[in-house]
Amino acid sequence: MATLWPTLTVADVDASLAFYSDKLGFKSDLRLQDDDGKTFLGSVEVGETVIMFESPDPKDPPDASRGVRSGVKLTICLPETNDIDAFYTELRGKDVSIACEIGDRFWGNRDFTVCDPDGYHLIIARPIRE
Repeated sequence: MATLWPTLTVADVDASLAFYSDKLGFKSDLRLQDDDGKTFLGSVEVGETVIMFESPDPKDPPDASRGVRSGVKLTICLPETNDIDAFYTELRGKDVSIACEIGDRFWGNRDFTVCDPDGYHLIIARPIRE
């Protein structure tokens, strides 16, 4: 089976790694630095998913569609056994920016959305138990 590893272009890879590992509790996996010690590529793991973070390539033209304007949203689906309400409360206590409050959705998920430091939206979801 194929695996998808999304790569997000971010302003500060270290800040993204800190947010996803320290605030969200994902496992920090990779951190590559250039000769000046600046991190240009990093990743975190959540379950079997890897989320990559990269610095903008200085050779690329400025792109106003990056970050919050990109339309990119990532959804992390937790197992039914996870207490999504406790996780939501924990993140609120860590001052994580909540873009969409927790709730049951008609399509069968209980979810909420957080914003990362670059404005990307991360939907934390769990199937509603029948």
